[in-house]
Amino acid sequence: MKRIKAVVLAAAAVAGLTLAAAPAAQASTCEAGGGGLYICEYGVTDHALPDGHKEQFIVGTDEAMWTRHNMDGKWSGWVYLGGVFRGKIYVQERPEPEYPYAITVYAAGPGGKPWATKRMAPGLKWTPFFCMRCGG
Repeated sequence: MKRIKAVVLAAAAVAGLTLAAAPAAQASTCEAGGGGLYICEYGVTDHALPDGHKEQFIVGTDEAMWTRHNMDGKWSGWVYLGGVFRGKIYVQERPEPEYPYAITVYAAGPGGKPWATKRMAPGLKWTPFFCMRCGG
């Protein structure tokens, strides 16, 4: 009898996990060019640098942030930035005297809080993601 209860409880737990994952699995998938697949509801975020170069950001079907850039009319491949996101990506320009192309890129993460990464200039590495309003 105990064994049957354990099996029933395990099956219920697995069913609960499946139901919890269902909304993400049901999201519409769109193609962003260059093989990039993203969650349609979050869109593609376009950003133009002052020198005319373009960038795009998407939340991929893996819920991570991805980016690519266009130089001389040719798009790069998609570059994985990481994280777990549940909304549209926003770009905020953060110019500094020595870094005129500095940007912060952010979107809603788990719990709806905005998570961000920074890049001081094109070609430089992105910072690790940080929570913009987690306090503490």
